[in-house]
Amino acid sequence: MPRPTLRGVLFVLVGAAITTLAYLLERPELLAVGVIAIVAPLVAIVFVASSRPRLRVGRHLDPVVATVGEPVTVTVTVSGRARAAEWIERVPMRPGYAGPGRLPDVRRTRPATFSYRYWPAERGVVTVGSLLIEERDPIGLAVRVTDTVAEAAQLIVPVVVPLAAGPVPDPSSDAGPRTSRSRERADDDVVTREYRSGDALRRVHWRVTARHGELMVRQDEPQAGPRARLLIDTARDAYRDIDMRPLRHGPPSGPSFEWGVRMAASAAGHLVERGYAVDLRTSTVQPEQPPLGDAPGIPAALAAVLGELAMLRASPSDGSPLPLDAHPSVPIVALASQPSGATIDWMLAQRAPGTAASLLLVTPHASAESAELLATAEVFTRAGWRVAVAHAADSVDAAWQRLIDGSSVGPDATAILRGARA
Repeated sequence: MPRPTLRGVLFVLVGAAITTLAYLLERPELLAVGVIAIVAPLVAIVFVASSRPRLRVGRHLDPVVATVGEPVTVTVTVSGRARAAEWIERVPMRPGYAGPGRLPDVRRTRPATFSYRYWPAERGVVTVGSLLIEERDPIGLAVRVTDTVAEAAQLIVPVVVPLAAGPVPDPSSDAGPRTSRSRERADDDVVTREYRSGDALRRVHWRVTARHGELMVRQDEPQAGPRARLLIDTARDAYRDIDMRPLRHGPPSGPSFEWGVRMAASAAGHLVERGYAVDLRTSTVQPEQPPLGDAPGIPAALAAVLGELAMLRASPSDGSPLPLDAHPSVPIVALASQPSGATIDWMLAQRAPGTAASLLLVTPHASAESAELLATAEVFTRAGWRVAVAHAADSVDAAWQRLIDGSSVGPDATAILRGARA
C-alpha cells in the first residue's frame, strides 16, 4: 500500500499552514500555493499505486553449502514487470539486510540481475530473502514497499580447522585407511536422481542440485572404512554460559557449546582424512534427518557429520537412561563442559578396553577450571582416557595440540585438583 514519505508529510503540513495563512491574510495567491502543496503528495500516491510490480525472483547461491564466516555470493534475477526502484534483501547477518541498491526497469523480455555478498554468522539452515522493492515518485513524496516473498534456504556448516596427527591412531592395517584418491572417487561416484515426495532431506546432494537447478538426492552412500566415534554432551544444563534470552536469534546456545561444535567439526574432518568413517553420538535427542553438508571440497564421508553438527542443539535432558554401548576397536573423541554423572557414565561406557579415547573439557573463561571440572578430568584419566581442558577463547588447533602433548591442566589447576582430592 503506497504511503507518504516524510517529505510528503512535510508538504501537507506546510501546505496546510500556507492555506491557513492565506485565509488570515486574505492573500489568494498563497491559497493556490497551499493547495498545490497539499495535493502534490496525493498525486504522488496515485502515481506510485498506478503500476504494481509483478515480479518473479530467482537466486543462485555460491557456494550452495557454506561455512560460518565464509563469503557467500548471491546472484538475484528479477523478471516480470516493474519500474526502476531501490531494493534491499533480508540476509542472515547484521544489520539483517543487504543493499540498498538500484534496480533498473524490469520488462518481460529484459530481466534484471544483481549480485551481493554476505557472511553467515551462525550455523544451521538459514533463509536468504525476501527481496523488498521500494518504489518512489520522481519527487520522493510517496513510497510503496513490495515484498516479493520468495526466499532461498542455505545450509551453513561449522568451520573445519586442519589438525595435527594424533591422538587418534591410524586405522588398523587389516581395515586400512582409504587413500585420498579413493576418497575422491567415493565423492564423485555418487548416483543421484530427482527428488521425490517423502525423500529424506539428508539425502539431498546440494552440489548436483546446484548444477541441475532442481533437487537431486543420492541413491547410494559412499563406502565406509574403519569407524571412529565422536561423542558430544548436548545437555543444556551442562553449559553454564547458555544464552536463554528470548530475543536471541536461533535456539539457545553459548560460547562454550559453539566452541565444542567447532572442535567436533575439526575432529571429524581429521578422522575422515585419516581414513575413518565417523559416528556422531549425542547425550540428548537431536533433530531427525539432518541435511548433508556436501560443500565443494568436503569429502562425502564428512558431509553427513557436518550436516548433523550444523543442526546440533543444546537441549534439555528428558531423563531417560542413555545407551551404554561400547564398540571394540573404535577410537573415541569426546567433548563436554560440565557433564552430569549420567553423561560421564555414558561416555565412559563407550570405550572398550585398550581403545584410544580422548576428552576435551571446555570452560567459558580461562579462570573457570573449578574443582568439579578437574575432578571430572581425573575420573576420565584414571579410566585410561587422554584428557585436556580448553577455554572457549582458545583456538581449536591449540586445544587439539594440548591433547597430543598430554598437557591437560596448568600448575594452578593442578593445585586446585590436589585440593579437591584432599
